[in-house]
Amino acid sequence: MEMIDARDTITIDEAVHHIYKKLTEGTDPVATPFRTMKDVFMWATVLGYRNGGRRPITGKKLTIFRWAQFSTQTDLPLLKALAIANSRDVGVLLSQEDVLTIAEEYANAGIHNLWAIVLDQYGQPLWNLVDSLSVEKK
Repeated sequence: MEMIDARDTITIDEAVHHIYKKLTEGTDPVATPFRTMKDVFMWATVLGYRNGGRRPITGKKLTIFRWAQFSTQTDLPLLKALAIANSRDVGVLLSQEDVLTIAEEYANAGIHNLWAIVLDQYGQPLWNLVDSLSVEKK
């Protein structure tokens, strides 16, 4: 099953770009736990899925990276699994556009959750992120 290429840019709502920047700009990993915007995007996508929400990008779209930056070993299998889970149809894998749109909408919903976990509570951002992994979803 070969995927049809549509676009190779990953976009976010310009209104949340400051969150991506805040989570990646800096050299101290305790204060800025993510190295790249792709890493922030992946976490936000998973959080959006886990919390059951997709939010279409309604504001101005801003390209933050390209498809080639996704790891074929870790990132793409996860994004494809989320696309299948969302659509309940393996045929979604035929469209790179659909996989990207689903991921972008989950990330658009999850970025606010990521902000709340990492920066909007007492503690150091890295350890807030680590601690969030051990908290059971209620």
